[in-house]
Amino acid sequence: MDFKLLKKSLELSHTCDASQFLVDLYINNPQHFKKSLLLSNSLPEPVNKPISKNKLETLTKAFVLAGDELIKENADITMFFDDFYQILNTIKVINQNVTSNLKRLEENSFLDYTLSQQLQMICIYIEDQHRLFNEQGKDQNDFQTGMESQVAKYGVDGAKNIKVSQTDNLEALIEITDTLFRYLYFKSKEAEIEENFDHEDISPYGIGSLQEIMQLSLQRNLLVNTWGKFKFREWTFKEIENNESKITLFKPPSKEDYLKERIAIDRYIYRDHINMQQTNIKYKKENQNSAKYLYSIAKGLYDTEAVFNIDKKSFYRSKQVIKHVMNAQLESLDEVYYDLEHKGLKIIEILKGFEYLFTIAMIYKTSALNTFEEKEMSSYKKLSPIVNKATLVNQFSQLYELDPDIAELVINTFIFSNTYNLDVFSQPLISVNKDKLVFCPSLITQMNIVRIIEMLATEWGKKISNKGVTFEKDLRFILSFNQFIEVNTNKIEFEAYDGRNVEFDFVAKFEKQILLVEFKHVKRPFSDKMQRNALGIIDEGIEQVNRRENILINDWNLIKERCSFDLPDTPPKKENIIKLVCTNIFDFTSVIRNGTEIIDASSLIKFFMSPEVKVFSNGDEVSEFFHKNLWGKGAPTVEKFRDFLKNPVAIQPYKDCYNGLFKPILKSSNEDNNIGFFDYDLVKDPYLELGSKLLQSKSSHRGIKVGRNEKCPCASGKKYKKCCGK
Repeated sequence: MDFKLLKKSLELSHTCDASQFLVDLYINNPQHFKKSLLLSNSLPEPVNKPISKNKLETLTKAFVLAGDELIKENADITMFFDDFYQILNTIKVINQNVTSNLKRLEENSFLDYTLSQQLQMICIYIEDQHRLFNEQGKDQNDFQTGMESQVAKYGVDGAKNIKVSQTDNLEALIEITDTLFRYLYFKSKEAEIEENFDHEDISPYGIGSLQEIMQLSLQRNLLVNTWGKFKFREWTFKEIENNESKITLFKPPSKEDYLKERIAIDRYIYRDHINMQQTNIKYKKENQNSAKYLYSIAKGLYDTEAVFNIDKKSFYRSKQVIKHVMNAQLESLDEVYYDLEHKGLKIIEILKGFEYLFTIAMIYKTSALNTFEEKEMSSYKKLSPIVNKATLVNQFSQLYELDPDIAELVINTFIFSNTYNLDVFSQPLISVNKDKLVFCPSLITQMNIVRIIEMLATEWGKKISNKGVTFEKDLRFILSFNQFIEVNTNKIEFEAYDGRNVEFDFVAKFEKQILLVEFKHVKRPFSDKMQRNALGIIDEGIEQVNRRENILINDWNLIKERCSFDLPDTPPKKENIIKLVCTNIFDFTSVIRNGTEIIDASSLIKFFMSPEVKVFSNGDEVSEFFHKNLWGKGAPTVEKFRDFLKNPVAIQPYKDCYNGLFKPILKSSNEDNNIGFFDYDLVKDPYLELGSKLLQSKSSHRGIKVGRNEKCPCASGKKYKKCCGK
């Protein structure tokens, strides 16, 4: 159906035409009515601008007339009126609060400052907040898990019983910044051209309008995110009464599946932490020397501007530790991305740009903080200066011996401006105009190069679907080495009983059961829209594997003839078929949809190829100790595998560490709606208890006399000389 007709009918207040369109859409597919309508972009968007009373009345009348028509046609209208209620009220509730928010934004006096003052003050605030957070984090346990900053333990102003983590605070601050910068760029279009960029004693503190505008940006972000979840993720709302006030609470269709998404986020963080620690161990001495050299160079600079004139030798000795940080992040990047190129710009050059900016930012931050005086107003300006873009381009070009035009293309990739393509997380150089940038070290050092490359691939319009084929081949090859499962190595392709061609990607025999796997390579989602798109690819895989299950039963003889290993004469029953969709990302692991289980490749390989579970600790040294074997004693079994699918070992530590609750969105005015959204907080470090047991175990066994070549009494499975006897 052409949704442009519906959009036009609503805009022109042609209620009858709009209602007839709704009738036809509902009759055509009642189950997908709400989803189709929301994704069509034909309805008024509540987060863009205030929606006129006339538009809301037109939409309401169209829904009512459509309902009357469906009743006349004896259609089942229960779902229609539920969808009608959900859509219309969500648009009204969110738009009213967005309208109040925009009104307050327009009236905020922070807009009286010049654009460069606004941007620099916000960046100084970010930099100083990172300084304060780092000072908070100095007290650490002997056992460091890498999850310390993820635990929600800080109170929130104006929100009782709500806790946030250090990471939540910093990420929310950057998200606020991203929204605020876009708004400030928009408002500055009509401003006079600036000439003075040297702002004496500039500071973000003591300016109430800045605090207010940042709070308003946070409110807007939460409203936009809530609408995004309703629009793209099938969230719904319920209304409750509390002290004679009505509260609209938005919730996911499955709290259990939403928790699994949250666990995936923390798994990524823990994986990056482990990669980093393993890299630190591998290059421990080199990293220490590089870090010491970086500190000595920064300390010896006569002023912060000298950072941008640092000589090549000093830069290269300082960058080694940064190089290893980058390489640790790149452990999780698929190789297919390394070959990407766009308009003469190669990914390898983007990597050099990341390395350069990260190194310079670390040197600058260290130098600035070395002379920073909290009570001196003039110190704050140094935290985040305004620099010439040409300064960065020239320094980068000279240090890496790059063509100046290529160097400029690379630097441009990291610039956030009024023609932005990505976000501040990926573009940390903040444009003041075509020649000037705000240099904020903390925005630079929070970058994740893998996220940047994946987002650039999308921005450049690069398709990575062929990666799915390689992904499938690699996993099939790896799993074929397991002696306990038989993996088909022949091509199985034919016209199935349903009259359509079929090709089996992965068929294996595990004990007396058949293992069917569909592999899907998916870009990691960073928004609700991307999450919906990723789930669409996975649902496609689920449909394929479910079809192959039916083909397996109906065309058994054809499969039996083509399979590389022997199959019994009779087809298996459905309960003897294990169906999986295997992905390269963590986000949907252990979710079950339409009778098919989803698992990530690392978990699948873990069970079949690397069943020993190890946990790492990071104190003065990184310790590694044996935890358990997924197979128990002997060989893997179907029973153990099915149990593993329900609760993969990578997820187990997180199971009881979250608190689910509804969080309020603060209002801009008393007339605004009371809105809350469901969320999970990590309230307990998943690995801290395990680490404490490790420390106690090592401590309790120190006085025991054990032969150097005997098993260690801490039950690690290692020899004493290689464990607690070190």
